[in-house]
Amino acid sequence: MTFCVTLMQVHERKERWERMETNPARSSTDIEGPSIRIAWKDEHSILAQWHMTKEFEREVERKFAIPFAELPFVLRLFDVTDRNEIRNDGTDLYTDFDINHRSSEWILYGVTQGLRYCVDLGIRMVDGRFYSLSRSQPI
Repeated sequence: MTFCVTLMQVHERKERWERMETNPARSSTDIEGPSIRIAWKDEHSILAQWHMTKEFEREVERKFAIPFAELPFVLRLFDVTDRNEIRNDGTDLYTDFDINHRSSEWILYGVTQGLRYCVDLGIRMVDGRFYSLSRSQPI
């Protein structure tokens, strides 16, 4: 089975998250991050479902210094058909879907059955910076 995340990407994401942090480093067991999973809904859409604990919501709100309800959440749908990893090198194929912060599932349209996809749940700031909170397994 091929995974969508390389060890280097995990390390890079951890470094980005730590740069956002205003307090000293903490144990990885302190806060459980969101889980996200995706499944084909039909031949032209994917259903994404996720869960964030209230504790994680407060942690994100603290890190960004923005009320949770005002954070610009997105689902970033990656086409990983021709590559088995997301490289964050400017050549990844993706589409962003703005989502409601209260939602725990979203239908992503415009996909093609037979291609491989994975999804990041994240925050996209006004200047375009994207912070991934969780990544699904590819389908």
